[in-house]
Amino acid sequence: MNNIVIPNRYKSIIDKITIVANEHNFEAYIVGGFVRDIILNREPKDLDIMVCLKQEDNKDNKKFAGINFSKILSKIYNLSSPVIFERFGTAKLFIDNQEVEFVMPRKEYYNLESRNPDTEVASLQQDALRRDFTINALFLKLSDNTILDFTTSGINDIEKKIIRVTDTQNAHIIFNQDPLRILRAVRQHLQLGFAIDESTYDAMKLSAERIKIVSYERIRDEIDKVLIEENSSEAILMMDDLGILQEVLPEVVALKGIKQPDKYHVDDVFVHSLKVLDRTKNDIVIRMSALLHDVGKRVTFKNENEKITFHGHDIEGARIAEIILKRFKYSKDFIKKVVAIIRNHMYPKMYSSVWTDSAVRRLVKKCGNELDSIIEISKVDFGRYNDVKIIEELLSRIENLKAKKMLYVKSDLVSGKDLIKIFNKPQGKWIQDVKHKIEEIQIENPEITKEEVINNIKINDC
Repeated sequence: MNNIVIPNRYKSIIDKITIVANEHNFEAYIVGGFVRDIILNREPKDLDIMVCLKQEDNKDNKKFAGINFSKILSKIYNLSSPVIFERFGTAKLFIDNQEVEFVMPRKEYYNLESRNPDTEVASLQQDALRRDFTINALFLKLSDNTILDFTTSGINDIEKKIIRVTDTQNAHIIFNQDPLRILRAVRQHLQLGFAIDESTYDAMKLSAERIKIVSYERIRDEIDKVLIEENSSEAILMMDDLGILQEVLPEVVALKGIKQPDKYHVDDVFVHSLKVLDRTKNDIVIRMSALLHDVGKRVTFKNENEKITFHGHDIEGARIAEIILKRFKYSKDFIKKVVAIIRNHMYPKMYSSVWTDSAVRRLVKKCGNELDSIIEISKVDFGRYNDVKIIEELLSRIENLKAKKMLYVKSDLVSGKDLIKIFNKPQGKWIQDVKHKIEEIQIENPEITKEEVINNIKINDC
């Protein structure tokens, strides 16, 4: 394949690597998805360089070729020392503010209880065949800019837009050894718009239960990548069909078949949740909130006299979402945001034009820092009727109050020290109680002065 164009942001990096390889008896190759992406004219990520010795040498020197090469590079270009992983014969080095990984060609040996293999140095062809998919098993030889396709199917599969395992005779072994590859196939199907080869898909399905050996953190990373894509519901549906969703997000699968009131919805809770997911903007916090926003409806479902209700599903949903997100080891900040959005996502939908300004201020206070995200979810959370006009009117009220500087109350208008002096009482819980009353007074009248507040609480608390 001719006319390989290296993106500008990587040209200087690759030039440095090529020059040093030529001068120090190494052969260097760009490997993996980077090659696939430049063929597709996509912006590539994760620059991985495979390094071999040009001449035959002992096994140890072959194993540490990538590590030794990274050390030479760092010395010549005065870079920070590489981070070395001797067990795998790899090293990471920052070049021009870009992380580059240097690896040896390797074979892998797995045991049934782990997806982390033992490795040993191998030939280029053996390395290509131990990879997941043909489209990711291409090598770009830097010395002459040629592409090596050891599977003989990689370039053809890119042209035909097919995701296929590197070894179709042993597809089940490829997914059994590393079941995270199942999620990677789903993600690349969504990202690239490629179809998954039928026999590859069947092997993915057979290995779905093996996802249990993968850490929740690694699964989380793949789900995050899926959720920020357009039409991410397609990936969720594929995960469901494969049997993966039941293993990693059983609380979402449990929403299937839960009917909603005909007056408001035509879809069950599962399908509705996926529709809401696809309507949201590309933000992982909002997308995760959308996916889980109605997860509490399973346990709050009631059907009395043909009247379906989900009272408290927002509160219960926030509780369940927190359990899910902790299981995947999301950060405390991420969990706090998603839980707040789910807990409060119904409030904007309750708005009506008869609300007083103080009612709007109460909503804003309740939603806190996640106000914009909560309104975003409320705006796209519709069924038979899109009540976006209600949300737009609420937004207009909020902006109007903000412009008048009457949306937020002044914090700590009366300090704790002021209260101790006014009431001549020692410090205690009563201070927070009085401050809460003051805040309520301010919500009703944000322009009230400190003196007026003090006079008000003196009269009511004396």
